[in-house]
Amino acid sequence: MFKNSKFFCGSELLLPNLFKVPNLCSKLLYYFYGSNTMLITVYKTLPKYLILSILFLLTANCKKRQASEMAEGKIRFSITYEQKRVGGYSTAVLPQEMVMEFRDNMVKNTIKGGLGFFILVNVSDLKNHQNTTWLKFIDKKYIFEGKKRDTPCCFGMLDGMELEFTDNTKEIAGLHCIHVIANFPDDGIEAFDIWYTEELGLNRPNGNSPFKDIPGVLMEFNTLMGNAIMRMTAINYEVQHI
Repeated sequence: MFKNSKFFCGSELLLPNLFKVPNLCSKLLYYFYGSNTMLITVYKTLPKYLILSILFLLTANCKKRQASEMAEGKIRFSITYEQKRVGGYSTAVLPQEMVMEFRDNMVKNTIKGGLGFFILVNVSDLKNHQNTTWLKFIDKKYIFEGKKRDTPCCFGMLDGMELEFTDNTKEIAGLHCIHVIANFPDDGIEAFDIWYTEELGLNRPNGNSPFKDIPGVLMEFNTLMGNAIMRMTAINYEVQHI
């Protein structure tokens, strides 16, 4: 539950007009291909089918290692806004970046803004389908521990969203991404594009969010924080020990 709950009324966190937040393998291959002498020696002493089998196993092992390495890392997102002002404030003073860190099916998203006056940290336990959110606003600090399968605190639900998967692809932050269109036929919300990647080793990465039916990590998408319509776009991805 929220601590310092006097700042909460029903399903809304009362902040001064800023947000009304709803409750919210290459080395092993070189070993064979990089040395002509070694390749010739192996070729002369082993049957061709055995050589091919060895190369296949080495390649598979390399790919497995790469996938394991990519199951841990950091993605930086830029944040833009459809509105110029939110709650009477210019979006220029609102958060401009989100950092996503992940390891072992644990995901942490950090959003900072207003010269450090506003900090939101959400940790998703993908295995147990739970979210924990820490919020700092000026000198006040709050924590929200969600129940199982609750969506993250402070973000809109995007009710009525229907997903249309397409064959379009593009590269974002060096990763191959697949296109989806989010439609809202009944809610009057304008449709938007989503791009996701399946190249990162996370199992059901959106299981705790409104995007639970998308099988990969979101790389470009819209989300709602109170009255603010935020566009998240990945600008950098790096393999990193978290």
